[in-house]
Amino acid sequence: MSVSVLSNQASIRLLAKIWLVIVLGFIGHNIYLWSGHLQLDTDILAMLPQDERDPTVQNATRQLSDSAAKRVVVVIGGQNWESALAATDAYAAILKNSKLPLNLRYKIGDESAWLSFFIPYRNQLLSAAQRQQLASSSIDQLAQGAVAALYQPGIGMPRFGEWQDDPLNLLGAWLGERAAESKVRIRDGRLSLMSSSSSGEAFYILLTLEQQDSAFSIKAQQALIPVLDAAKAAALQTQPQIEVLSVGVPLHAAAAASQAEREVHTIGIGSMVGIVLLTVFAFSAIRPRILVTLSIAIGLLAAISVCSLLFGRLHLITLVFGASLVGVAENYGSNYFSSRQGRPAAERWTMLKAQAPVMWLAMLTTAIGYLLLALTPFPGLRQIAVFSATGLLAAFVTVMWWFPLFDKGEMKHTRLSNWIGTRRALWPHLGCNRLTLLFAIVVATVLLAGGLAIKSNDDVRLLQSSPPALIAQQIKVSQLLDLPSPAQFYLIRGASIESVLQQEEALKAKLVPLIAKGSISGYQAISDWVPSAAQQTKNQALIKSVVFGQQGVLAKAGSALGESLTPSFKPSQPLIIADWLAAPVSEPLRHQWLGRFENGYASVILLRGVSKPVQLAELAALAPGVAGVRWVDKVAEVSTVMGRYRVLMAWVIALSYLLVFAALSYRFGKQAWRALLPTLLASTLALAILALLGQPLQLFNILALLLILGMGVDYGIFLLENPDRHATRPFLSVTLAAASTLLAFGLLALSATPALHAFGLTMLLGIGFSWLLTPAFMP
Repeated sequence: MSVSVLSNQASIRLLAKIWLVIVLGFIGHNIYLWSGHLQLDTDILAMLPQDERDPTVQNATRQLSDSAAKRVVVVIGGQNWESALAATDAYAAILKNSKLPLNLRYKIGDESAWLSFFIPYRNQLLSAAQRQQLASSSIDQLAQGAVAALYQPGIGMPRFGEWQDDPLNLLGAWLGERAAESKVRIRDGRLSLMSSSSSGEAFYILLTLEQQDSAFSIKAQQALIPVLDAAKAAALQTQPQIEVLSVGVPLHAAAAASQAEREVHTIGIGSMVGIVLLTVFAFSAIRPRILVTLSIAIGLLAAISVCSLLFGRLHLITLVFGASLVGVAENYGSNYFSSRQGRPAAERWTMLKAQAPVMWLAMLTTAIGYLLLALTPFPGLRQIAVFSATGLLAAFVTVMWWFPLFDKGEMKHTRLSNWIGTRRALWPHLGCNRLTLLFAIVVATVLLAGGLAIKSNDDVRLLQSSPPALIAQQIKVSQLLDLPSPAQFYLIRGASIESVLQQEEALKAKLVPLIAKGSISGYQAISDWVPSAAQQTKNQALIKSVVFGQQGVLAKAGSALGESLTPSFKPSQPLIIADWLAAPVSEPLRHQWLGRFENGYASVILLRGVSKPVQLAELAALAPGVAGVRWVDKVAEVSTVMGRYRVLMAWVIALSYLLVFAALSYRFGKQAWRALLPTLLASTLALAILALLGQPLQLFNILALLLILGMGVDYGIFLLENPDRHATRPFLSVTLAAASTLLAFGLLALSATPALHAFGLTMLLGIGFSWLLTPAFMP
């Protein structure tokens, strides 16, 4: 054994001891994390970038969504009211007995007492229609109507107080207009609604419950979901014919977490089992599998530790993706044992020293893909990149520094490894021949057809992965309750509360024509319930003049009745937002008041009946005409950002190809193109075929191309380092690596998460073509 080899052994033994200390640190940290200190995140939208362009919109959206993030709405209905009532009571009983910290809103007190909050402000609350009526109708007509109402008690809107306090029942009519904005009514102390269809009438009862923990808390989800299931079972047991609909962010978050956990088990474990079987049959020994698994385990421990330290929390998507890390880390172990096979144990040091430059080059080109992934502005993807790069580096170091110390036995060729290795000699060769011409025609045709068919789609709703049943319930509840859309809204900002309310009123005046022509069906605004002080003053003056003036409605009605009625008009303090927010009556709209916002105040106006793109353009055009009003279309904004970064990442990939080519040229000179061109063709063919299959091009397809570059070019490096067609070890290494990668990343195509599905499908095609094409380009 030469002096240089002995020196290399001593260096590796020292590095192995240092690495042992670091690995023990990772183990200790992981024990701490998995003993209840690891914070897992399940929100798929956490993968999206921060809206660096407009923090105001981001703040408004976050405040609006935070108000509903912990709430679950349950609607229970049946063909008759009694069945719905019995089922709802059974459902609520389970929730009450669960001892979970839930704020359950189920029974409502007396409706009159609830609405009596507005009685002190009756002389300053008028709708636009009421103002129009008082201003345009004659006093005599109004007085006749007031007298007629006196002799028809119980007809029309409910009356609050004495007749002479409000002879036209303006408060009752005003409350009636407010009630018309919602389908929910109070019946038997329950929030109820009724729907009619061809199959008859149905009666529903509404329950809302709010959990204290975050909607994305795994612990809270694990506690809440079984209770909701038990409550639904109890309701159905009581009334088998009733329908139970549940919606809310916690349910979508729980479904996402459950799906991610299933995929960790099925994809991750399936990948591992496939790779283990492949290795055992290829090497006919358990030692390679144990050592490769050890390198992967250390890679995962290191990745979890580093990500937790850097980001403070770990996303479940990162863990799903990290499960596929096994396929990449496998490359180095497979390459080591493919080269080791058929050699005596004493040659392993010499073999490793000879292989080291090539393996480091392969590691560098793969790391380029991961590190460029870390440049993306997506927090979740940055975490995935750091997770993968850290795990890969730790696994690589384990191979280089620990494998020669533990790998001391003999390792003979197996029938499977011989068979795989000898297939390289049968591979076609591309050059000046008819096969190359045919290959060029086929590839050019596919690329041309795919290029013409390719269409991008950056709609953020492609990330939606909630179960269809949950989506169907969401749609039905939205239709039943006629809920406004939270995806598009007006943000109103002002220096004071009064200016915000006045700007709301100005905007509402512009929305009225759109309602009249059917562009939208309505809106939901705070100023409907709390008019601006200026508007309340005008209302009060109008009522005082028309109703309680010396020749007003009350005086005329008194003459008609033959009585002398004393005007009871009493000026009162204006209704202010703080008092309204503190009252139970504000609960349905409370989330639309954003309160103190940046340097002033802000509120939100939500819209009903928005479904067509042309409506969005029409609504957006209104905003610039009112001071302090901003149109917010979060779906369009996030989709635009995703499209912008898709284009940006395409340029990043082009840059990475140049960097990799420079690294290959340093090692292989003029032959470097042979290691890179197959990967480039594989990536473009993958995109073309996806386009021909009707798959839209999105950001996650482009991101997969980064990893195809990092891994596919390894095949070129290993084969170009030893291009002999009869050398079995390089092709065995490449084939095992490709098979492992397909088992790992390719299985992501089975994921129900759209982003991972697109990523996995691209990887499946890209890696498959890389493995097929690379041997054909060798000299």
